[in-house]
Amino acid sequence: MRLAKACVLSLLFHAAILGGGSLTGLRPGRSQPPPTPLQATLLPPPLPAPVLLAPAAPQAAVRADPKPKPLPPSRPPHSGFTAVDAARMALRQIAEQPFYPEEAIARGLEGEVLVRLFLDESGNAITARLERSSGHDILDEAAVRAARSVHSLPAGTPGEVLLPVRFRLR
Repeated sequence: MRLAKACVLSLLFHAAILGGGSLTGLRPGRSQPPPTPLQATLLPPPLPAPVLLAPAAPQAAVRADPKPKPLPPSRPPHSGFTAVDAARMALRQIAEQPFYPEEAIARGLEGEVLVRLFLDESGNAITARLERSSGHDILDEAAVRAARSVHSLPAGTPGEVLLPVRFRLR
């Protein structure tokens, strides 16, 4: 008996909504006013543009490989230009280009990456390898990519150089 009453009430309710529209205030066929157009205003970015600090190469952080390896026969003999000198020049070249990823800046990521740079006899980067991570993949990849762009270091530059690349926001 309860089920029959519930079905009758449901039918009456739905008939009232669909037929008269008195419960919802809407009648079929009646047009609604057009929606107001959306308006948007572009605001400047909330964060000021970061100032990149030039990576510095402290004497303790840049060091030659602890086990000296013989130079390949195609390289000229070492001419007094040390790995520290090469690292300083390479870091100056890296600092001259914008290499701090925008995504890392937006996320406020900072860190230091240690990259081993391999150079040819002309002082150009052959490749670079991650030696110590900053803990953020995006910073590690940016440091390796920046190190690979090093070029034209003086003749007699050691074949391998360790570069401490620092990412700091002010």
